[in-house]
Amino acid sequence: MNICVVLALMSLSFRGAELLSVVTINKVMLQIEPSSPVPSGSNVTLTCSLDISTADPSQSHPCQYTFYKEDQIVYTKNDTSDRLQYRIAAARVFHSASYSCEVRTEGKRKRSTLAPLWVTGLQQPVLTLNRDTIREGEEVTLHCAAPEELGSLIFSFYKNLSKTPLKKLTKAVNFAQTSFNFEPEERTASFYCTFSVTTEPDAGVSPPSATRNVTISEILNNPIMDIKPSQNVTEGDTFEIICRANDTTSTAKQQRNYLRRKKDILTHKTGSASYNSSAQSQDSGDYECISELNNVQRSTVKTLRVSELFSKPVLLAEHHEINEGGRLNVTCYSRYSAAQNLSTVPELKYALLKDGALKSAAADQSGYMNENTPAAEGGLYSCNVTAKGITKSSDPVLIKVYVLVTSPILSVIGSSEVLAGKAARLKCHSEKGSPPITYVLLRGNQTVSILAVKQEVAVFNVVMSNTSGSQEYRCEAQNRGASSAKLSNAVRITVLVPVSGLTLIMIPENGVVSEGEDLTLICAVADATFPVTFQFFRDEEEIPFHTTTTNSIIVSHTVLVGTEHSAEYSCKAANKASTSRKSNRVSVTVTMATWKRILIVLFCIVIIVAVVVFCIIGYKRKQAKNETSVEMAGSERTDAVRNVFELSSANKVDSVDVGCGEDSSDPDIEYTEVMHVEPDASRAPVMKGTDTVYSELRKSENEDPDSTDCQGSVEYAQLYHNNLESTQ
Repeated sequence: MNICVVLALMSLSFRGAELLSVVTINKVMLQIEPSSPVPSGSNVTLTCSLDISTADPSQSHPCQYTFYKEDQIVYTKNDTSDRLQYRIAAARVFHSASYSCEVRTEGKRKRSTLAPLWVTGLQQPVLTLNRDTIREGEEVTLHCAAPEELGSLIFSFYKNLSKTPLKKLTKAVNFAQTSFNFEPEERTASFYCTFSVTTEPDAGVSPPSATRNVTISEILNNPIMDIKPSQNVTEGDTFEIICRANDTTSTAKQQRNYLRRKKDILTHKTGSASYNSSAQSQDSGDYECISELNNVQRSTVKTLRVSELFSKPVLLAEHHEINEGGRLNVTCYSRYSAAQNLSTVPELKYALLKDGALKSAAADQSGYMNENTPAAEGGLYSCNVTAKGITKSSDPVLIKVYVLVTSPILSVIGSSEVLAGKAARLKCHSEKGSPPITYVLLRGNQTVSILAVKQEVAVFNVVMSNTSGSQEYRCEAQNRGASSAKLSNAVRITVLVPVSGLTLIMIPENGVVSEGEDLTLICAVADATFPVTFQFFRDEEEIPFHTTTTNSIIVSHTVLVGTEHSAEYSCKAANKASTSRKSNRVSVTVTMATWKRILIVLFCIVIIVAVVVFCIIGYKRKQAKNETSVEMAGSERTDAVRNVFELSSANKVDSVDVGCGEDSSDPDIEYTEVMHVEPDASRAPVMKGTDTVYSELRKSENEDPDSTDCQGSVEYAQLYHNNLESTQ
């Protein structure tokens, strides 16, 4: 029973929970009051409203409200009501943005549309100074603040009403601080500052702060500078320059004093600083005395003028370029200044130097020194003049001593035989000679090339002409004009012209020649260097049948031809300048000798005549034979017929004509079979029985074997011997 009650209660609770969980968020709205634009410092309220539907309106539902500035959460709270407010007290430009709110309940959420908030106006910043009165060399600290502003701010500091800021500082807080120094001559200055909001550049720049003034008090006076014995001295005199602080200031003992000439500090010291030296002409110029305290400086400038005791020496050379073995003549001179008394000035000491080493020395008040040496030496010469401890040097003079070129030697690099159109290399060399040396290559008396070199060797590349022959070359070397020119030995270069324009012709030109006649082959080249080797070839044979070497561009070869000379011919030519060149081909046809042709014609005529005669004789003989055969056959036939007819009157006579059958082996033979009776007593005796007599009848050669049905005939007669006998 208890179990049933528990189950029933649990079922009711589950159904209730299911009903409570049925929630629908219809709409979420955000309202900002007051509406934009909002003056800076105003209070702003953001209200988030919720429209919700539930299965049980009597039940409340917990909701989570979240307020967003752009996409950043600024406020969140859980509440069961259908609205929630977020207040911004004293809104500033920093708060300008688009806001929205989001509500979450029972696992569901919805966000409102964006609502803009625009806060206008920036406060006036406050500028303060750490002090408004300072001394030279000290700095002032400025503090600019916007205490009511929020966010990242850009502070700008201005000096003396300038529109261009001296400094800009970006800070995440609402104040900025910086320090300033002042120029040495500044005694007053004024400052102000402004600011702007980094995230809201459209908000512009704040109004400028109030101006603050600074007074700078002077702590230094210009230092005192003395030059002793005076500002005008002569070379060799001793002078002293003193630099000290002005004793009227309270900080005189604290100041540091510097003596400077151009960029060089000559001396420095706290208190009084001094510098002394023996005057030289280069000491003339401005000197500056500087006093310094706390990075503040004051200076005084004076000029020291140093007059010359004697002038800078000048070295003169009679010749700057001297041939080997020539004389060197140089003069060094200097002059005292016009203000000097020559009777009281010390004498001048001269020294001649070569390449920095002393060569000679002399003392003279005249201001001159002359050096004359018989054998000049090349080098860098200068002279020094000394008086009262003052030494002056002249500008250096370069003396060149030239070694004249020796006779050059001309030689060929490589072979002295050069192909036409190719370059030959010629070396011209002088054993001695100061550079630069000018080499001139000569072919005969004509200049081929000129080279100026800094060494003793010159190499010429000369392109050979296309003309065969030997050419003579010389070279000339000089390094001190035409008077120093030297001529070399002569060398000869042979120009090798390759074989070109090879042609083969023949006589006769048509290439037809009879046996026993001469055939002349002519092989010629257009150009070539001698000697030229000519070779004659027949057909594709690799071994020439004739070879000759000659100093001519043309060569001929004559042969007495036979039938074996019918062929194609070519020739080759070669010389030192090239490999073999092959000519065109010519074709030669050898015909039969004339006497052979005549003999053959005569022999043919004799044969024809003999054949004709033989044919005629043979024909006549055959005709005569045919006629004889016919006569004999006709006689025999006549006798037989006569006998038959004679007997027919007394006896029965059977007569059969036997024609030539188709199987007759000889169509020219006719057969006649006769049956004889007992002859008459007056006649020749007749054979008893039946006898057969054959008679051959030869036809003529002109008779057609098929012109008759029978080629021959056989007459058969049978005589009945019994009747004949009984009759007798």
